[in-house]
Parts: sequence; structure tokens; C-alpha cells
Amino acid sequence: MAGTETVDYRLAAAGREAAEDERLDLLEQIYDPTSRRRRALVQPGWRCLEVGAGRGSMAVWLAEQVGPTGHVVATDVDTRYLSRLEIPNLEVIEHNVLEDPLDALGPGSFDLVCSRLMLFHLRGRQERAIEQMAGCLRPGGRLVDEDADWRTAGEPVDPAHPRYDDYHRVWRDGDWWTVRGYDKTFGRRLPALFERCGLEDVHAEGSTEVVRGGSPWPTWWIPTLEVMNELGGADESSRGDVAVMTAALADPTVWVHREVLHACWGRRPSG
Repeated sequence: MAGTETVDYRLAAAGREAAEDERLDLLEQIYDPTSRRRRALVQPGWRCLEVGAGRGSMAVWLAEQVGPTGHVVATDVDTRYLSRLEIPNLEVIEHNVLEDPLDALGPGSFDLVCSRLMLFHLRGRQERAIEQMAGCLRPGGRLVDEDADWRTAGEPVDPAHPRYDDYHRVWRDGDWWTVRGYDKTFGRRLPALFERCGLEDVHAEGSTEVVRGGSPWPTWWIPTLEVMNELGGADESSRGDVAVMTAALADPTVWVHREVLHACWGRRPSG
């Protein structure tokens, strides 16, 4: 896929594959346990679709759950990581859910369609992506998505800490994200969008933590901020802002607030 299409979905890895591997490894350690719980409804023999599958950790887990009688399709606009997987019941397809025909995936055939931390990249186009994913469900099939409200991500929580004021000055209530083309509060809108796309029996939940600087989540967040800034057209000023944030995130004396991670489930009507 061409440059802007790839950035829409993921942090481009070209030329920095080793660093991206490390970043995604941390992401999986942090998010996979909760994602597995939220997908625990999957049954042996099911057909499952993971959209924006990244390195494929959740697709591999789904393949284990559905067993030899089931089938999992993992898609991304950049399959350089997924192409390394060799699992009999896991199929990898390079696919853009917004622009490519659903025929390559099997519309109306999946028991479960899911994605994680993908839709917030698609500012202004999330509803269309959800419609497309819902179109892949069989009648009665389930859609699961996890996306976030990033306004609080990485914020120090103690106003008395010396790093507090500088961090909040450069973070600007998450507007650091907005000017780079991301949707900072998208996750909270998931249930409304699921219903608008015709899904029923919709449920949603949100979760967050306060964690110590230098722990796994801030360690993942540091390179995420850095590469987002570079892809967003970094200059001397923006690099200075990132340096302020990453110094706080690496400091074990700073307690920081994570994002609010929203999850939503919905079912395609059976009739």
C-alpha cells in the first residue's frame, strides 16, 4: 500500500522493522490478556476475522481456539509481520477494509469479526469501517472492537511532581494527537456507531490504570509517541515536546494515567 494508506492503519515500519518488532512485542504483552478475555466467546469450528492484525498475536490465539475444524483470516494493509506465520487454519490477506472489496474475505460468513487499536487511526471514516466489518458477519455473528480515549494517556497524576506542569503544557489535553490526524476520543463512541451500523445486543465497557513511569505501558508509549511524531512531520519544536513527555514516562518517581481502553460487542441480527 502507498504511504498515506499504510499510516492510516499502523505506524509505518519500513526501515525500522527491528524497533517496530520491539514496540509491538510490548503492545502484545500489555493488551493481549484483556483482548483474549473479551474474545472468550469464540468456539471450536468458528470462522473468525481479525482486521488490522499487526503481528498476528490475537489471530494466532483465535486459531488455537477454533481448532482444526475452524478457520481464521488475518488482514492488514501491511502484512510483513503476518507473512511470517505458518499455521494451517490461519489465512493472511493484505486488505484495506475501507477500500478493497469484501469478496476477498467472505462477506456474511464469519462467526466473529474483531479489531484492536485500529479504528482510531481512521478519523472521520470509522463508521464506514464498522459497516464493512459488520458486513462480514453471518446472521447472529459478533463484532468486537477495542479502541481508546487517549486524552489521559501518559499524563502525570500528581500536580506536586516537578514534571507535571511541563507534561500537561505540551500534551494539551490530547490535542497533541489531534493535530497529527488522530481521533483522540474515538473509543467512547463505539456503542453508538455499532447501533447505527445495524448491530444489536450492543454492550460496552471501559478500563484504565495508573502506572509507574518506566513500567511496561510507559515503555511502550515512549516509542509510540516518537514514531507518531516523526510520521506527523516532526520539527525541532515537536521533538522538544516529545522529549518532555518521554522524560516523564521513563521516570519511576512519576505515576502516569493510561488511556481509557473501550471495548464494544455487537451482534448482527439473525433475521
